[in-house]
Amino acid sequence: MSEKLVSPDGSTPSAGAASASASIPSIDRAAGARILARSFYKELRENGYTPKQLLALSTELIDLITQDLQAERKGAA
Repeated sequence: MSEKLVSPDGSTPSAGAASASASIPSIDRAAGARILARSFYKELRENGYTPKQLLALSTELIDLITQDLQAERKGAA
């Protein structure tokens, strides 16, 4: 599987990343996120991760995202 860097907003780093990410429709971002998630899942399953381990990983990711969102909310207040 070839690796491609993806920034937190779903864009790929490049010289014009800021302008490129602003022009990507949200539906394309949603499709990209879905494709990335399926690829990530498939790669982990092929490397021996069990569904239970993937659930634990997903729970940890959600916890980290929740912490980021809470920090953003506190910073905006």
